[in-house]
Amino acid sequence: MTDKYPVDLVLVRHGESEGNLAQEYSNNGDDSLWTEEFRQRHTSKYRLTDKGRMQAQITGEFIRNYISPQFDRYYTSEYTRAMETAALLGFMNSEWVVEFYLREQDLGILGGKSKQQRNQEFQSEIERRKRDWFYFQPPGGESIANCCLRVDRWLSDLRGTCTGLRIISVCHGNILTAIRIRLENLKQEEYSLMKTDPLQKTSNAHVLHYTRRDPFSGTVHSNFNWLRSICPWDTSKSSNFWQSINRRPAKGRDLLESVEKIPRLHSNAEEQLEKFKKQMESKAKIIEEVGKLSGKKGLI
Repeated sequence: MTDKYPVDLVLVRHGESEGNLAQEYSNNGDDSLWTEEFRQRHTSKYRLTDKGRMQAQITGEFIRNYISPQFDRYYTSEYTRAMETAALLGFMNSEWVVEFYLREQDLGILGGKSKQQRNQEFQSEIERRKRDWFYFQPPGGESIANCCLRVDRWLSDLRGTCTGLRIISVCHGNILTAIRIRLENLKQEEYSLMKTDPLQKTSNAHVLHYTRRDPFSGTVHSNFNWLRSICPWDTSKSSNFWQSINRRPAKGRDLLESVEKIPRLHSNAEEQLEKFKKQMESKAKIIEEVGKLSGKKGLI
């Protein structure tokens, strides 16, 4: 029997952390929260702010009232802000699996630095990131693509041990993005579009609810075919309604259409192409013989 995903997978981003608040100030030109003590704290140790704790409690109440009062298994990232959020969701007597694979993206040399400091000291890296957010890997850190690899390991564990169950997990914004990419089979281009849509952003204490159960008929399917995105403390930040997941395989013309959006900057000189064509003509007989030997007559 093929392993299947849980019936319901509820993903929660941690509430507002000290790091989120400090970066918000920095975005407005104020690095006053970036004290020497705070700079020395590893990003895995950031606590929630008072607002972040309230967000976690509001989200927990929403989940218990409108999704499920309890779950079969509880997961959380081992980072402090995620564990603090998990504890504040209000699931009494819950036993949490502290999962190493759900830790936040490692930003390498950019981690633990204010937005202003990044822009001042690592301008070349910031420009490189703008060229491609998906594959950009800061020195000493991870790309979103790297995060997808370890997310795959966790998702594989869910298929092997949690088939048919209800699962909740608390983690981080970039890891939620990686999970979305893998569960929805999103491509690089789709990820880039998602970055520009404010309703696709996962705010603090945001909920992503995947289900294999058709929310309209109740029929359970073999894969997560529906998703709803909800920010319980401010629903203007989320779409809030069930959306079907369309994992349409790409046909050849789809691949070409995507490719043609990118202009070519270089190609072969005409004499190079003519030389290549003549080489192929001279080798046509050899290619035909190779095809016959391998039982692939007519393929070339």
